[in-house]
Amino acid sequence: MKLKKFTSDEIMITCMSREIRNGDIAIQGLTTPMAIISYYLAKATHAPQTTIMQLAGNILTYTKVPPQISLLFNEFEAMRRAVHIGTQTEVYEVIFKRLESIVEFFRPAQIDMFGNTNNSLIGSDISKLRLPGGFGIADVAALYPRTLYYCPRHEKRVFVENVDHIGGLGFREKGESHQRRDIHIISEFGVFEIEHESRRMKLSTIHPGIKIENIKENTGFEILTPEKAQQTSPPTELELQLIREKIDPLNIRRLEYLSGKTREDALLNILDKELSLTI
Repeated sequence: MKLKKFTSDEIMITCMSREIRNGDIAIQGLTTPMAIISYYLAKATHAPQTTIMQLAGNILTYTKVPPQISLLFNEFEAMRRAVHIGTQTEVYEVIFKRLESIVEFFRPAQIDMFGNTNNSLIGSDISKLRLPGGFGIADVAALYPRTLYYCPRHEKRVFVENVDHIGGLGFREKGESHQRRDIHIISEFGVFEIEHESRRMKLSTIHPGIKIENIKENTGFEILTPEKAQQTSPPTELELQLIREKIDPLNIRRLEYLSGKTREDALLNILDKELSLTI
């Protein structure tokens, strides 16, 4: 039976999974369900030799069968499948020895045209809005050859002309010298990259059904766009089936799009479903 039309979260996850190369070590930080879904999807399709490292518990997993993600039992299930549970020191030893193979998706609160990101505070005064903080973004942005970001909500308050605080370093300004590295951004509208020559954000592919005007109207700066934008390859039926039926049947991925009462209701619904399965 033919699967239904894909949603924005599903095309984002498939784009994220395609950034994973076979043999990579994919790291999941905290509260990033779309990231872990994309890693499991990559393992189940084109990158079976991927090792997944979950920082909650410093757990290394190498399962071939993609597990179902959970809100209540994620860490427990990861520990049950673990090939190694280590210390934070061991985590950094793995990272620094395998930099070329390390990938990690971060979700920035703000990102500017040069790829600088902010997860610390909004406004010039800390009393305006204090965010959770950058955690490892400062190190990752400076050290990783590939820096990967995802933004489920493509809005002007996310894609800003200048970030209020630089937590993850991109290219401070056009033409400034910096080590050559790749910065890719995936949003609900398309896939973007920081162009090496101009050091500015450029549209790589635009998702099906999205227009250039959608991107311009929801971005706080001018994104470089080709005369004819290439379209993002849509999810395959296999990718959709894996996401919907195997990896995330509880629809946890949708929480990254929601806020307020809508998010609270969705969260409670997911928890009720999980609890009913354990009784």
